[in-house]
Amino acid sequence: MRKSTLFRALSGRLQLISLIGMSFASMNTVAQDTAVPSTSAPVSEVKTAALPSDPKELMLLAAKVNGLTGDDVKPWHLKASYKLLDEKRSVTDQGTYEEFWVSKTKYKLIFTTKTTSRTEYGTEKGIFNSDKEEPVSTHDIRRQLLSPMPISQSLEQADFILKPTKMGDIQLNCLNRKNASGNPSGVTYCLDVQLPVLRGTAAPEGLERTARNGYVSFQGHYIAQDLQILYSSKESLTAHLDSIESLTTIDEAVFAPPSNAIPRSITSGVKIVTGATSVGFLIKKVDPIYPQSALIYHASGTVVIQTTIGKDGHTHDLHAISGPSELQQAALDAVKQWVYRPYLLNNEPVEVQTTVSIVFDIHR
Repeated sequence: MRKSTLFRALSGRLQLISLIGMSFASMNTVAQDTAVPSTSAPVSEVKTAALPSDPKELMLLAAKVNGLTGDDVKPWHLKASYKLLDEKRSVTDQGTYEEFWVSKTKYKLIFTTKTTSRTEYGTEKGIFNSDKEEPVSTHDIRRQLLSPMPISQSLEQADFILKPTKMGDIQLNCLNRKNASGNPSGVTYCLDVQLPVLRGTAAPEGLERTARNGYVSFQGHYIAQDLQILYSSKESLTAHLDSIESLTTIDEAVFAPPSNAIPRSITSGVKIVTGATSVGFLIKKVDPIYPQSALIYHASGTVVIQTTIGKDGHTHDLHAISGPSELQQAALDAVKQWVYRPYLLNNEPVEVQTTVSIVFDIHR
């Protein structure tokens, strides 16, 4: 398998600052591949071009160019190293994540820790594992590198709020979904002001925050060079992109699972918990469909939806108030089809608000 090295890092000074309770580093570190497709403008040209002023257009552009999930992506190979940290920021484990990728149904992942090694194969017949153990932290790294933004389909029906934010000497454009009341909700996505590069994210209530320090321009897409992931405001994981390169020759043997590989069994993977005000009133329920893109990138979590049940029992004014962004649209698409028995007050139907929690668990 012949590969051409396309990873070139330029040294730069990293200055830590604080934003929404998380750390960002200044984007002086830039790495760019040497074979950007002709349809993608070089970094120097993009810097001089004006970014969309419309928040939704800016969000759609950022979703398109951050990560490696677009239809225009050609085969690649990358390797990253990571460290797990305890509350005192001492290293509790470390390892590597390596991937050879041709398509959504042809890829190979290699996960390592200090004591274990595990391989996953993506094929047209499903996903196969070398064993049952799964270092979940490695999938967090993979998701943050390859799929850090919501998929474009989940953004088309949403509106967004743009808030320019200046922290120290660094100017950022921060975006949130707009809820039915016109207020920002859900995950905050902060972008560079010259490029549509994702600098960091913050989930509601500080559950998860990420800082993306430095970036790589590869095949017209942007990939974080250094990741800092915080859970409940405590740094718990750091990762570094060691290398990324295009695959010019595909060796089929690399992607063939061994005969003793274990097929991944995925059932519904979804559990629904309705709010207390709606218990016993639901008469039509449509189960959410686990998004294929979320399955590929092992995205799990709970999406909490707030909705109004109208006088006719149908739901409206739905919006996700928390949960993984790549799972929110699937939850909303299902709940908007639900029908409830109307609530009565003095024998008259009335509108009520309720919440629904959709638990997406790839391991169920």
